Amino acid sequence: MAETVEFRSNGTIASGYLVKPSTASGPGVLVIQEWWGLDSGIKEMADRLGAAGFVALAPDLYHGELAGHDEMDKAAHLMHSLPPDRAGRASSWSGTADAGVKKAPSV
Repeated sequence: MAETVEFRSNGTIASGYLVKPSTASGPGVLVIQEWWGLDSGIKEMADRLGAAGFVALAPDLYHGELAGHDEMDKAAHLMHSLPPDRAGRASSWSGTADAGVKKAPSV
């Protein structure tokens, strides 16, 4: 089962693509987007992990913005515009992981 979820992370509202396996429980994994954004390829990877028995959360770091695979300049702009509190800090990923667990308490 896949759904878009919202959760609190670092004092703001974040969103992501959450996939639960058919058993509704399993080990959790974060799926990190490429510089294009949370595109169909990342969602497909989360879907495959869900089918393999994992609860997979792919946070949407760009808040819905995407760059096409032929839009290198846009992808670079999105990546470089990403605030530090949404990229690279352990506390940010910890908050995202905690939120994923709250959305799927059987993790």
